[in-house]
Amino acid sequence: MRKYKRWLWIFLLLVIIGSMLMIYHQARKPEATAETKAVNIAKKYAKLKEPDGFYTYHRNATYYTVSGKDRDNHGIFVLINEKGNHATVYRQSGGISKNDALEKTWSTKNPQKVLNINFGMYRNKPVWEVVYKSDKGRLCYLTLDFKTGKTIQLIENI
Repeated sequence: MRKYKRWLWIFLLLVIIGSMLMIYHQARKPEATAETKAVNIAKKYAKLKEPDGFYTYHRNATYYTVSGKDRDNHGIFVLINEKGNHATVYRQSGGISKNDALEKTWSTKNPQKVLNINFGMYRNKPVWEVVYKSDKGRLCYLTLDFKTGKTIQLIENI
């Protein structure tokens, strides 16, 4: 009887772990699908040869960005609208880097924690959007112009 209970607990534990993995996989599936689609578009239209990053930006519209190197070994960002019918290529050397955007956020806002950074399009300009927790633990958004590094929008929850 005791051995039976032990096997029952092991079976239940395996079912629970299996269920959790299936739920996680299903929850992640739309983003993984979007990433695969965006990388394929970037390879086809922007001649991307080495993808090294993927960003999802949600504001007035959704954009997917694939970063990497093109066939001439230049660092590029390929910004793709959600429908996948328009892609714009930006040279990474044409603006501030992800690290520059993070440094500006840390030096000017002194956040408790940076939660996310994404490359996207805001008011027809390529931008870095940094999502962080303020020193008071409140959610804030800093949108920086990719080309100049200037603040385009700041949302601080005071």
